[in-house]
This record gives sequence, structure tokens and C-alpha cells, in this order.
Amino acid sequence: MQTSHRRSHRLAGVLLLLGLAALAVFRSHLGTQLDSFTVDEPWHIVAGVSYARTGDYRLNPEHPPLAKRWVGMAMPAGFSLRPVAPLSEKMQERDMVEETLFYDNDAARAQQRARAAMWLLHGALLLALGLLLWRALGLAWAAGTLAFLAIEPTVAAHLPVVMTDLPLALTLMAAAVCAGLLAAGWRWRWVAGLGVALGLALGAKHSALAGIGGILAVLGVAALSAWRGEGARGVLRRLAKLAVAVLLAVAVLWAQYGFHFHAGADGSDGFNRELPGKLAEINSPHWREGIAFADRWQLLPRSYLWGLADTVRTGVEGRAIGQHFVWGRMYRGDPPWFSWPAIIAAKVPLALLLLCALGAFALWRAPLAPAARWTLWAVFGASAFHLLALVGSGAIWGGVRHAMPLLVALAVLAGAAAARAWRERSWRWGVPVAALLVAALAMTIREPRVWEYHNELVGGTGGAYRYFTNEGLDLGQRFAEIRAFHDRVIRPGGQPMYSSYWMGEEQVRAARLNYRRRVESLRDDNVQGIYEGWFVHPRSQRLRWPSWDWDPAEAFAGLHRVASFGNVDIWLGRQARPRTRADSLSDQVFEYIYKDGGQDWRLVAQRLEEVVAVFPQSMANGIELGNAYVRLGDGPAAIRSYRRFLDQDKAPVDADVRRQVETQIADIRAAGDKVATVAPLRNPWLE
Repeated sequence: MQTSHRRSHRLAGVLLLLGLAALAVFRSHLGTQLDSFTVDEPWHIVAGVSYARTGDYRLNPEHPPLAKRWVGMAMPAGFSLRPVAPLSEKMQERDMVEETLFYDNDAARAQQRARAAMWLLHGALLLALGLLLWRALGLAWAAGTLAFLAIEPTVAAHLPVVMTDLPLALTLMAAAVCAGLLAAGWRWRWVAGLGVALGLALGAKHSALAGIGGILAVLGVAALSAWRGEGARGVLRRLAKLAVAVLLAVAVLWAQYGFHFHAGADGSDGFNRELPGKLAEINSPHWREGIAFADRWQLLPRSYLWGLADTVRTGVEGRAIGQHFVWGRMYRGDPPWFSWPAIIAAKVPLALLLLCALGAFALWRAPLAPAARWTLWAVFGASAFHLLALVGSGAIWGGVRHAMPLLVALAVLAGAAAARAWRERSWRWGVPVAALLVAALAMTIREPRVWEYHNELVGGTGGAYRYFTNEGLDLGQRFAEIRAFHDRVIRPGGQPMYSSYWMGEEQVRAARLNYRRRVESLRDDNVQGIYEGWFVHPRSQRLRWPSWDWDPAEAFAGLHRVASFGNVDIWLGRQARPRTRADSLSDQVFEYIYKDGGQDWRLVAQRLEEVVAVFPQSMANGIELGNAYVRLGDGPAAIRSYRRFLDQDKAPVDADVRRQVETQIADIRAAGDKVATVAPLRNPWLE
């Protein structure tokens, strides 16, 4: 009788957690059904199909393969890949993968398949996390955690997208729970569980390394705690088990790359940039030498190491971004210390933030079993190390998606309130917990675009652009509305459409929109920047940006706003703005150099002189102009070009970039009449 009762209890618990995971998927469907691709998804999907079908990992090595390969296996058999061709720079690779998806395949069908595959993957990870939390903390705690995640808008927004952020968050927190269970008893089953979870986290995203460091630190303390009762032998036994878990994690990572060191099964690599060149861009000698050592001894797959180098340069060291818009204010230099707490505080519904506070109070003097206590320490260690890594980086441009592990950690904290309510069977706990969950759902369920959701602290979703400009506001998902408006309003009139909104250009061209770049050729002579037609702008351009000479009153003079879709505005009229033309001309020059392989440096210099005449503060254009003069052997002109943006004070220059440019100037002076032998600077804006 007792055995039958336990079975019924287990079945009911599994069904409860399964139901909450299903609720999360359904809530995600309601809040994302209007979304187009994010700007990164075409790349991830095409790369994933390549991984699954050919075993070649040269495409998009910036991210490990877990989510991409999963989606690649789910694509229809008719999904077409282009033959493998030499790659040169990320710009050229992005065009190729977008052309593959939007020109060669049914993009709408691919998105349907991708969404279903990611819902299945994330649903399985949610269920696994719930089951692990049940084992470590109890069913009520697990249910409260999953209820939080099922309601939270940012989690809902990420459930169907082929991105790496939510897989990282769920696998990393699953690893933390496995670590807590291991620390409580040091059983082999949890050695295996931890190894698999850590391997999946490594395969989800490179930034898993920070959180894994926190988990291993907690387990190190747990291993050393054996000294009192078991002495040195007990400590060594635990450390040996921990080492086995780490080795298993590395094996799981290798398995995701098909146990190939090279990107291709034939021993080739073929990345858009060779690894030595990628390593040379890293400023930190510790990172640079560490990755080179791992590559030299083939400790990890080369594709993984290439992506790690890219992550260090763009995420850890930053993209040479010298100013950051946080909570409605522009900060120069490094992002302010409170950037990440501010981003999270603005994105999580207020009711769920209150539930987290209630969960923290519920933990006060709460009786916790060893497994529960160690699990909470492991979750704290993972999230604290991840937060420290974020604070030390300049990657706030990614917004809340870079902080997804912290959202899952907050969910675990909120789950403590549900556990306290269940344990005490008290309305004093049960009513506030239920009320906050219901309030959070009621406040967010009508949001048609949960990716864009922001809470009342920043004026709600509609007011967030006044406080932030990161990718948590928009990542290209409004394309469908723009296309519908175009087909209904713009196409019948035949006028061109110009866009300053970030969406895939090949996606736009494949849809046959009346889209034009402001500058279509380096031979462009429209120096006054006079354009007439329709103009698509992000809502953030309603604000003034003095560092870039953007004044909406001047920029939109002669235009009137016709429509708005979330963070997108559509304007109609006549625009006369040389600065906007110069910005488009700059894009054309970069494509000429880095996609088309152009070598006419005199033409490059001529065009970029036009750009820097109106944008002297532009570091990217100043570097390319200086490089052009270096190649032409004109030292004084190169130095003048580099110094122009170094000496201005309108837009700050990153300290590392300043050092590199000053070194370049010194090398040019030392070269005398052999300036053309000096190597051009690698532009920090290139990925």
C-alpha cells in the first residue's frame, strides 16, 4: 500500500513538472507567434544543418554546437546547403548563410521546424531541471521554480529561438544542482550526472566557463571539508571523483564535435579567419597563450577554441565600445558597475522580483538538508561567477540574454517561497506566493512580443528605448510587420524604402521589398545625401545622440511618421542629410575591402575622406583610412588619419585601441620611407 502511494506521488509529481514545462511552451507560443527570425538565427540554422549532415564545423564557430546541431537534425530533408567554399571574414560568411536560407530554401518552413525543435529541446531541459530540483530541494521548490520560468517573459521569448543563451542557462543550473547532490554524498551517479551536465553547458555557449568555475569552486570546498572526518585520503577520493566528472564533461564536449579536432572531417579548417590571426586580436596574454596551448596540444576541438578566442575578444575584452547607454544616461569608458542589475531589474516582472525577495526571506533560518544546502551554494557559485564575468566585460550590448543564467538562479530563489508555503501549509505564505505568480502572469500574458517586454520601472515595454539600447529591446523580429506594411502601402506607390533598422539584408531582398541602400556603389556622388521615399528607423533614434551628431529634429526634418511597430518607426518624405549618406558610404567601403576583396586603396582613401569629414570621431573609419594610406606608403596622411579620431573628444576611444593606434603611429614614424612595409591595423569593429 505504501509502495503504491509512493508511485502515485511520483507520477503526480512528474505530471506536475511536465505540465509546467508544457505551460511554458504554450505561454511562449502566445508571446512569440508574430516574431520573425532574430538576426543571428539564419546563421545558426544553416551552420547546424551543416554540422548534422556533413560533420563540418567551420560555419559559425563563434558558438558551440549544442542547439545548432539539434536544430540542424530537425530541418526537412529538402533543406539545401551550398557547396563548401573558401570563407573570408565574418561579413562574407554572414551573407552566404543568409543567402542559403532565404534564397535557396523555404525560410518560413525552416522557422516552423526550428521553433518546434527548440521548444522540444528547452522543454526537455526544463523538465530535467525540475526533476533534479525535486531530488535536491523537494517537489514544491521545483514546481515553484518552473512556475517562475513558465511565466517570465524573457524566458518565454527565448524558448523557440535558435540562440545559445537559454540552453546555457538551463544546462548550467542543471549542473549546479548535480553538483549539490554530488557534494551531499559523493556518489558515482552524481559524478556521471555532473559530467554530462557540464559537458552540455560547455556545448551550449563559451561563457559557461565562468559559471562552471563557480561550481567547481564550491565542489572544491566540499571536497576539502572531508579533511575533518576522513583525512587526506577522503579529500583525495573526492577530488578524484571531481576530476572524473571534469574529464567526462570534456568527453561530452568532444562528442558534440564528432570527436574531430579540425573543423572538417577531412582534417581541414577553413574558418573565415585563421586561428593564429584570431589569437593575435586578443589583448590578454594569459587568454592568448592559454588558447594557443590548448590548440597546440589538441586538448579541445579547434572550432571550440576558435569560438573561445572570439568570445574573449568580443565578450570579455569588449568590441572597443567606449560609451554605454544605461538607465537613460550615457556613460563613457567601461559600463557602470550596476549595468547588469539594472538590465535584469527592468526586464523581470515586478511581481516575480517580489517573489524572489519573498524566497530570500523564506530561506532565513530554514532547515535545509545537506543536498539542499550544497545545491543552493552551487547555484550561488555559478551565478556569482557568471555575474562577475559579466561585470568585467563590456558586453552589455547583448542585454539580458547574456544574463540568462542569473534569471534561472532567481527562479530557484523564488522557488524557496513556494517550498516554505507547502511545508508550513500556511495561508500567510501560500496566498502571497499564489498572488504574485497570478499577478505576474496577468501583467504579462497580453504582451504580444515578449522579447521586447520591460517592466514598469522603465515605463513598460513602450518606454524602454529611453533607458536602454541593447538587444533586449529588439533583434530584428519585426521584419514580418515591415514586409506586410511594405506590400500594403509602399509597393503600390513604387517609392524606395531605406532602412536603418537591423534586419537581415538578404531576408529583405529575398522578399522583394523596394529596398535600397542609400549608397549602392563606391562611385556614388550624392554628396548632399538627398533621398526621397520611405524610411525605417529604430525607435531609439527619436532620442538625441550628441556623440554621433544625431539630432532627430534635424534628421527627420522633411519626414513624417506614418507607422510604428514596437521599436520600429516608418517615416515618409524627403531627407537631406550628408551624415546619413556618409554612414552608408562607410558600410560600402567595408564591404569592398572585407567581402569583395577590393585593392584600390586610393579609391578607399578618397571615399573614406568623405566619411571622416562629417564623422571625425569614427574610430572604425579612421583606422581604415589610416590603413589605406599605409598601403599607399603615405606615412604623414596615415598618421593624420589615425590622430584625427584619437584627438577628438566627442566620442571616447577605448584605452586598448588607443594604445594599439599609438604603437602603429610609432611604427610608421620608425619606418621612414618604407611605410608600406608596416602591417595595417586590424579594425576592432570586425568580428
